[in-house]
Amino acid sequence: MAKDPNITIKQDDVERELFMSFGLLNELSILIGDPGQIAAVPVNPEMRRSILLACLAQRKKSGKVEKPVADFDDLDISISDVEAILAWTMDHLMDFFVRSLKKVVQVTETHKTDLASLASSLAGSPASASKTA
Repeated sequence: MAKDPNITIKQDDVERELFMSFGLLNELSILIGDPGQIAAVPVNPEMRRSILLACLAQRKKSGKVEKPVADFDDLDISISDVEAILAWTMDHLMDFFVRSLKKVVQVTETHKTDLASLASSLAGSPASASKTA
C-alpha cells in the first residue's frame, strides 16, 4: 500500500505541509543506516533531532534544502506533531527498506543459477602443495 507522501503539521501557529520527496527519503535513509535502527527513532534523542531537522527544513519539491531550521531549540511545534512526523518518517523508511529488500530477493532468485555456478567456479580446485626444485 502506498504511503501518503504528505503530512500537515502546525509550526509557528501556521499549518505547514511536509512532503516525502526522494531527496528527503534519501537523506533520512542515510541518517538511519539500516532498518534495524528505525525502532530507535522515538527514543534516541540524537536520531530524533537529526530527523526533525531534516523534515522541518524548507525544501524544494525535489527535496533539496532551501532553508535549514534556524534554531532547533526554538521550534514552535506541538509534541503530538513531533510524534506524527516521527511516525510518518518511520513508516516511509520501513516501507522503503522492505520494498528494496524484496527487490534484492527477487533479483537474487532470478540469478540463483548463475550465482551457484559462479560460487562453484570460485571455489576452484583443492589446494595442493607446489613442487619446488
